[in-house]
Amino acid sequence: MKRTLFLFLMVCSVPAFAQVTFQFIPELSGRNVDGLLNCNIVNPGGRKSASLQVTVTERKTGMVLVLQTGAFTLAPGTNRIPVQAIRGTRIQYSSNPISVIIRHDHNFPEGDYEYCFTLDFPGSAQDAPAEQCFQYGLVPFAQMHLIEPYDRDTICDKRPVLSWQPLLPTPAGAAYQLVLSEIKPGQNAIEALNYNLPVINQSRLISPILPYPAILNQLEEGKSYAWQVTAYQDQTILNRSEVWEFRVQCQEKKKEAVLADDGYRDIGELLKGNYYVAVELLKFAVLNPYKPGNFKYTIESLNNPGKKIKNLPRVRLETGENKIRIDLANTDSFTDGYTYLLTVWLPDGSTKNLRFIYKD
Repeated sequence: MKRTLFLFLMVCSVPAFAQVTFQFIPELSGRNVDGLLNCNIVNPGGRKSASLQVTVTERKTGMVLVLQTGAFTLAPGTNRIPVQAIRGTRIQYSSNPISVIIRHDHNFPEGDYEYCFTLDFPGSAQDAPAEQCFQYGLVPFAQMHLIEPYDRDTICDKRPVLSWQPLLPTPAGAAYQLVLSEIKPGQNAIEALNYNLPVINQSRLISPILPYPAILNQLEEGKSYAWQVTAYQDQTILNRSEVWEFRVQCQEKKKEAVLADDGYRDIGELLKGNYYVAVELLKFAVLNPYKPGNFKYTIESLNNPGKKIKNLPRVRLETGENKIRIDLANTDSFTDGYTYLLTVWLPDGSTKNLRFIYKD
């Protein structure tokens, strides 16, 4: 009798432990209305009819919306919400200011949110509704900007270093994809990315910088290129940059650079441009209204990040106007045609950067 009673209690207790659970990642899918149904439903029981309700509340404002799907069949194991159920979704918005914003563009503004998933089983008296809630303090992603090559810039480097601002905040496991395509005659930059075979299509990038891949053919002079960076995690797109374009052209710029090399241009004037060729020398003028001292500067390679430039000549600043002449040819650290970044600490305490191409 005791054994029979024990088995009966065990059988009756199984449904209490075998409950439906939800798999939902708020930091990825809780940023907009469309992501709310990007969840998995784990069903340890048998096949049954179900419908899903998602209620979103904000800590200060209260309830902002209720989402109700159509009926669908819940199979044993892990389930995605079927397309036909998503198509039948109804959304009821509240009348508070946050709900008005969300209703307009479907994106959730900054706030402390709770996402509650309730699964009902219509027509089943044995299955109680399953509910699970998730909390998340949402901070919107900052706009992701490209850095170099600058939009509509003309460069001579046929293997440029491409850089952009990182995704902020950065979720764990996020990566970048960079696509660069040639702009054909009659196309704009967006059309080039959408329709042309990419020159670069690099994914799984962790840092916001990509030296031009050595295994690819260099860019061609006289052609224009479009590029864009996408931040993603798994199959979810987190953010996209704007589309920029640049042109590879050396001949006209070389003539201009040679003429400019005849004299010493003020460092401030050089910084206003976007192109400088250093033919074995860096030459510029600096005004020092203070007492004499050492001129502090560093040079780093953009084609070979991490490589240290050693044995740079020491430069002394005198009071008044100084004509700075940095001899680059007396060190083996520079490669013909490579791009470098000069960082200088001016006498007034400010820091300036000058990008240049080294030529033997």
